[in-house]
Amino acid sequence: MNYSVEMEIDLHRDRVVEMLTTHDTRRRWQPGFVGHVPLDGTPGTVGATTQLTFQVGEQRFHMIETILDRDLPRSFTVSYVSMQSASISRNRFTDVDGGRTLWTVDMQMKLQGTYKLMSMLSKNTFRAQTEALMRSFADYAAR
Repeated sequence: MNYSVEMEIDLHRDRVVEMLTTHDTRRRWQPGFVGHVPLDGTPGTVGATTQLTFQVGEQRFHMIETILDRDLPRSFTVSYVSMQSASISRNRFTDVDGGRTLWTVDMQMKLQGTYKLMSMLSKNTFRAQTEALMRSFADYAAR
C-alpha cells in the first residue's frame, strides 16, 4: 500500500526538521510513544538503527527504525519494522512563503496479520493515522 500526505506547518523548515528528527521531543507529540534505545550506528546518521517503544492501551510494542537517507533540511527517509508491518517513510520539506514549511510524507507499507485485514477493509485507515500524527506534530511545533 502506497500513499502520500501533505501538511503546512507555521514554522521555518530548519526548525521543523530539527524538532522532527529529535527522538527526545517525540513523547510530546506522538501518542503512545514511550521511548527509544539506539541499537547500532551513530544516532541520526544513515544506517543507524533505533528501537522505538509504544504503548496503546494495554498493548506495548516495539518497532525498529533505520535511517535510509538523510539530505537535511530537504528530506530524510526511514524504515520502520514491527511484527505486523514494514514501512518506508520518505519525508520532504519545502519552504513556503512567510516562513512556513510544506511537509510531505510518501509512505510504502507492507502489512501482515490484522493490519493487512484492516487495510483491505478500510484503505483510508492508515492514511488517516498518518494525517493525525502529522497534525499532532504541527500542533506541538506551533506552541
